[in-house]
Amino acid sequence: MRTHEQRDLTARLSALAEAPAPPAALDAPAAIARGRVRLRRRRRALIGAVAGSTAAVLAGVLLLRPSGGPPVPAVPAPTAPSTLAPSPTTTPTPVATGPLSAEAGFGWLPPWLARPAVGHANSDGRSVVTAATTTAVENAVPALRLELLRDTGASLAPGTHTVAAPAVAGREAHWLVTDASGAPVGLRWLTASGRWAELRATVWTGAKVKDDLLRVAADVRFGDRDVPFPVRPTGVPADLKVRNVEVHRPSKDSEPPWSAMLSYTVGGKWLSVTVQPDGFGVFADGRPDGGTPVCRVEKGVQLCVNGTATGIPSVQGIGGPAGLLTRFTVLGADEASWSTGGGL
Repeated sequence: MRTHEQRDLTARLSALAEAPAPPAALDAPAAIARGRVRLRRRRRALIGAVAGSTAAVLAGVLLLRPSGGPPVPAVPAPTAPSTLAPSPTTTPTPVATGPLSAEAGFGWLPPWLARPAVGHANSDGRSVVTAATTTAVENAVPALRLELLRDTGASLAPGTHTVAAPAVAGREAHWLVTDASGAPVGLRWLTASGRWAELRATVWTGAKVKDDLLRVAADVRFGDRDVPFPVRPTGVPADLKVRNVEVHRPSKDSEPPWSAMLSYTVGGKWLSVTVQPDGFGVFADGRPDGGTPVCRVEKGVQLCVNGTATGIPSVQGIGGPAGLLTRFTVLGADEASWSTGGGL
């Protein structure tokens, strides 16, 4: 996978995250273009705003090459059906300690999701995992988005209703369908913990996809766990509050093979630290007014920082953006060296 292909994949994940009812047959180039326009509008309108009931904005990220590039996927706010949930019955799981945790993860994935790119994101405490591929199926781009919903009393997104679905692991389940066409866009089911999970897909080619999604749902692994991360923050100024953390692993043959970001907020200002293997251009938060990124390279890893908060007293007091980057311990470009704990 080349750099432009990775950017296309990023845009498709963004479109999946933002659109509650993707079309049954998706034209990839058109979807990518629409996703980029939507993301640019959202950045202009919502920078610095707290996420509302419809979406939480993850920082837009650009690969700063001559031709530019699209941002990484944004994560939408959760919705959930209003039916009653039973009391939790599962055994408590260990609490995650790192900045990036996952409440759920994929087990089995369908064969039409060939060599899937897996991404994790946590925005304002909300955890989402995605899986996508660049291999088209009947002119559509296969992708899945999984989230364990928090508010079991929340209403459905506008233009969507539920239809009874076969039970998942013996528990209540519903198809999510559009009001206008009755076409399915996802599946919700009650988990053993008493919370609802939601699985959305961009490819719907008949009963086989429904069967596959039911199998994916039945094999989802639940329970908080830390997601390995390439750097360890040490001594970051206390007034910088973590807002978004994400890591993406497109595929072992992609350019780059992975990328990560931590975004902070303070007093209406923002600051992001981006991380990727060295040698793939400058990777930085692409929101307006972020300024020129300051970067350093260590152990084959490039770290860059930019944002409207780089000039605040606490950052200037440790040497500005360059000093801030020294507060991140680099674990290495090889994922085998990554750690999940140790003050992350």
